[in-house]
This record gives sequence, structure tokens and C-alpha cells, in this order.
Amino acid sequence: MSSIKKILLVGNYPHDGQVSMQSFAMRMREGLSAANCEVEIIRPEPFFGRLYPGAIGFSKWLGYLDKFCIFPWVLRRKLSSLSTAGSSFLVHICDHSNAVYVPVVTKFPHLVTCHDLMAIRSALGEFPKNPVGFTGKMLQSAILRGLRRVAWVVCVSNNTRKDLDAFRAGKEGRNRTIHNGLNYDYRRLPREDAKQVLRNYSLPLDGKLVLHVGNNSWYKNRDGVLRIFHRVAGQFPSGSIRMVFVGAPLSREQREFVNSRGLGQLVCRLEKLSCEELQALYSLADALLYPSFYEGFGWPPLEAQACGCPVIASTGGSLAEVLENSALTAEASDEASMARHLEAVLREEPLRRELREKGFQNVKRFSCERMIEEYIRTYREILSQHHS
Repeated sequence: MSSIKKILLVGNYPHDGQVSMQSFAMRMREGLSAANCEVEIIRPEPFFGRLYPGAIGFSKWLGYLDKFCIFPWVLRRKLSSLSTAGSSFLVHICDHSNAVYVPVVTKFPHLVTCHDLMAIRSALGEFPKNPVGFTGKMLQSAILRGLRRVAWVVCVSNNTRKDLDAFRAGKEGRNRTIHNGLNYDYRRLPREDAKQVLRNYSLPLDGKLVLHVGNNSWYKNRDGVLRIFHRVAGQFPSGSIRMVFVGAPLSREQREFVNSRGLGQLVCRLEKLSCEELQALYSLADALLYPSFYEGFGWPPLEAQACGCPVIASTGGSLAEVLENSALTAEASDEASMARHLEAVLREEPLRRELREKGFQNVKRFSCERMIEEYIRTYREILSQHHS
């Protein structure tokens, strides 16, 4: 990459707990470094936030001080230092939620990666399931102003790009799509090897295993996952099928649903798995159930496919684009069809083999190496136009 000396990646505040965004920034750094680029990550660091670490309540407001008062000053100093040293550099804001920093970087070559517009669209009232308070609306308004002002935006899916085009009238030509690469080199493990990786967890691994990976955000539709699983569980002998949630605790209402339907012995949850442990779980699972209302990209279905786990998913947001014909799909609201798909996958080994092979082929489209190559081409184009 002869035309640029340095790439400055702007990452996320650690106390916000945005694991996927932190993973994306780290994967970008690793991939660019492997491509012989000089890379540095700069991010808001906890200062006031050290007093009460967290992302809610009083901790959230301390985080705002770190992110919106201290970090812009830190970023300006860094950019000034690089500029004074005569370095040729480009600034890449790795998460659109940090587009509030765009005014700081506008005179330098820069771009933003946009992962989805759900929060902005929620603040505008487009998703009634996700009401947004006053401060949230103010924050999303600031993010949107940054996205409208930024010179170049890379979207992680064509669906996200379509959403963004609606907000950037006149700049559609500088919005482009680069599909994500996987954040970890997932692969299928032999069954006994996978069991050994998970030996410290009390998981019943000998029956049918259905998996859901994701947090309790509204769009992940965990309520729907439980309803679909309940439809199917009754079609199998007692205790022969299990549902494993990977992510945050179930809500009180979800726990009540589990208990009232007699699913208490069939549903369990694992919270903080390493990538190696998640890989083992994907390798053992008979199906990933993923009826999201909306996804800006959708990593878990691809992670599952890389490990040979069949996927039953919705067509919400980018999922139809990312999965194409490699999974069984239905609208998120069509829980009867989802349940039929799940039961068929659990019962029919030939169907599982077919979906496994289709998944292996599909996931080849999402290599990290391909993603990095496309970003490097984009960096060069931005630099060329900036210096012309």
C-alpha cells in the first residue's frame, strides 16, 4: 500500500460492551497488518468511567463524558501530531455510532463503516417495538448528522446501504458495500473434540440441540425463538431436545414462559463463551434458530455455517442477502413455518447434510482476506480523490 503510511482506526468505548464492534476493529487491525499496512487503533478510554464501570444508569453518563468531552480532544491531538510529522494517513471510524467524531476528522482522508441504521430509524419512530427516550433521540440525531457529513461510508450489506442512501441525498455515489468477513476462523470440529472443549459446562450433548446466539435486544426476537421451540419440543420424546441460548440472561417474561410451558429442563443459557467454545457448540448443534426481525449483517448464521451447523432464519434486514439459498427461511412473524423448518431439520439427516454443504459454500463469500482487499482498494480511492 505504497500511497499511504498509516491507517488510524477509531474504535469503541470498552465499557459499552459492544463486543461485535470491538471484534470488527481488531479484525481490521489484524488483516491490515497482515497486508503490510501500518495500523493503530485509537478509542475513547475510561477516565470518569473508571469510577463506576458499566453502560447503564450513572455509569452511562460518566461514559458520555469520556466519549463526548475527553475523546474529541484526544483525537484532535493525535491527528495534529500525525499531520505535523508529515505522515500520510487515513482515518477509519469503524462503527457508525462514532460518527459524532466526523467533525474532528473532516479535513483528513476518512471514512465510516456503517453496520446498520436500526438505532437511527428507531429514534425516528420507524420501529415501534423499540421506543427511544429523549437523550437517545438526541444521540442518534448527532450520529445521523455525522453520517450525512462524512465523505465516504462503507456499508456491511446492500440492505444497510439502501437504508443509508435514504439519509444521504446527493452522496449515494460515495456509499458502497463491503461485506464483513468472519471475526474468527470458525471451522467444524469433530464431535469428540468439540465435547472436550465444552467439558467444563454441564450441557446435555447427546440429544437434539437447537442453538440461538445473540443478546436480548428487541430485534433478536428471543420471544419468537421460545415460541417456535415450544411448538417443536412437544413433537419429540421428553428430554430428547434442548434449546441453548448464548448471550445475555433471559428476561423475566421469557423465564416465566419457559416455566409455564414446562420447558425448564429443556432450556439453558451460556453467557461468555470464547470463540473456541462457541465454535465447539456450533459444531455440536443440530440447528441454529435465528428469527430476527432485522439484521444489519448477521454474523451468527455465518459462524454456524462455517462450523457445519444448519441454519433456520428469518429474511429480516440483510439475512436474505447474506444467506441466499443456503438456509431455510421464513418471515420472522411466520412462526408456524419456522417451526416446520426446525422440525424437518431435526428429523431428517439428508436435509441436515444438504444445508451443511450449502452453508460451507456460502460462507466462502465472507473471508476476512477478501474484506481487507476491498477496504484497501477503497482507501486508495479516497486518498487519490483527497489529494487530487
